[in-house]
This record gives sequence, C-alpha cells and structure tokens, in this order.
Amino acid sequence: MNLSNALEAPREGDWGYTVRTEDIDRLAEAGFDTIRIPVRWSAHAGWWGKYKLKPDMLERTDALIDHALARGMNVILNVHHYNQMNARPRRHERRLEGIWKQLASHYRDYPDSLIFEVLNEPNRKMTPQRTDALNKRIVRNIHADQPTRWVILATAEWGTLRGLLKSNPPADPFTILSLHYYEPFAFTHQGADFYKPTPPPGRSWGAGVDTDRLRRDFAAAAGFRDAHNQPLLLGEFGVYGGVPDADRAQWVRAARKAAEEHGFGWCHWGFSGNFNVYDVQTETWNEPMRAALLDD
Repeated sequence: MNLSNALEAPREGDWGYTVRTEDIDRLAEAGFDTIRIPVRWSAHAGWWGKYKLKPDMLERTDALIDHALARGMNVILNVHHYNQMNARPRRHERRLEGIWKQLASHYRDYPDSLIFEVLNEPNRKMTPQRTDALNKRIVRNIHADQPTRWVILATAEWGTLRGLLKSNPPADPFTILSLHYYEPFAFTHQGADFYKPTPPPGRSWGAGVDTDRLRRDFAAAAGFRDAHNQPLLLGEFGVYGGVPDADRAQWVRAARKAAEEHGFGWCHWGFSGNFNVYDVQTETWNEPMRAALLDD
C-alpha cells in the first residue's frame, strides 16, 4: 500500500493527510505486507555542495520505517515528485545522486526488507535513455557499498508500460523493474480535477475490450520481465475516489488479480487522499475497495 498524499506533498499535511503509526498497524492487521513511502526529498535537501538532507525529515522517515519493520512489513522508500528533474535534468541529476548517496549511507545497516526506489515517474526531458543512464549510476553507487540492497528502477514516460518497454535496465541481480498502471486513464482519472484537462465523469469499465487490454498490457510487462530475468513491481495502480465505489472496486480487483497471476508484486495507490481505501475522517475502511485488494 502506498502511504499517499502525505510526505510527497511540499510539507506533510498540506494535502490533508499525515501518516500515523496506527495506520501502519491497520495495514499490517488487514493483511498488507508492504508499504511504499513516497517522499518529496527534493523539498528537504540543500542546493549546493553535498545537497545535505534535513535531519527532521530523516528522523520522520526513520520513525515510519522502524515501526513498519517492527511489524514485519517490507518498506519501499521512494524519491517522489522531483518535478525540477523532469524539466531540467542536466541541472538536477547530480543533486539526485547526492540525495541517494546520503540515503544509502543513512540506511546502510537496515535489513534487506527496506527497499530503495530511485525516482518516481520520470517524464518530459527524462527520456528512457536518460533515465536508464541515471538508474545505472545510482544502482552502481548503492551496490558498491550494499551489494544486496534491492533497488527499484525508475521507468520513463510517467512509469507507464510504454516507458518500461523502451527501457534498458542494468543487468543487476538486486534490481526490480517498475510499472505504474492507470489505463484507461479516461476511466481511472475521471473527475480528478487536479489533472487538466479533467477527464469527464461517466466512463464505465469492464466490457470485453477493457479486460482484453488489461490482459495484453500485463502480458507484455511479464514478457519484458522474463526477457530481462528481473522481478517486476506494480508500484502504483488505482482509481480516483470520485468514481462510484463499485466501479473502482471492479477495476482494482481485475488489476490486482492480473498482477498476481503474472507474479508481480503490487502496491495500491493509495491508503488515504483522493484515491483512498481508508477514510481518516470516519476511521473506516472503504469495504468494497478493501475487499477488491485482499479478498478472493
């Protein structure tokens, strides 16, 4: 489960959600075994020299990671919403490498159940070729000191299947391929006013053409995984919370089952926020969504 709309905001809480340790407990007790923590590290790092990370953010992530690990969960630590990177990569690549040098050093002694993820959804000027080159440098730097640390690779073109199929991942035995899936976008993001132009509401999903596309897309991702002999994580998938629950649950269940049939790990987007499965106001699960993710 992604702990969404929290630490990837400019400041935690800006988007209406602050992660609570009891939320991690709820996830563990419900049956989830992994959390992904998206962090806007670019908002908590210096601009010159060694790009020093702010101690308070490291302390914050320490607390969440430590609690999840104590509950027996896996944790994925992610660099999220580094928007400047996508616009001016030549200027920001060295800064990202500096951020990862610090994170890798800080978490050097943590168990292998802490997994690093290089960069969320590279896009625009972060082409597949540029993303591949950056991935290779960061993986090489991390594995020079921690050769068995699992590292999830960034995928260009917003983390989509198109970006995955254009990538040339390093042949490293401790790397994981990444796929984000929100297709068809006109269905999963209908009414989501944070995206412009906003896809209009009223789109349905579930006809034969829809399920055929889902099967084809996941089969293509599995073929790429098999060709490179690397595991694959469906790191994000979900439907905007303004869509009727029954429609959301139908798509999420189908995507989750397809991922499991192909042997993909998965992390739903997300726990709270505008794609939520849990209501922090009423302190209740959205039962159709919980069932879509965890029940047969």
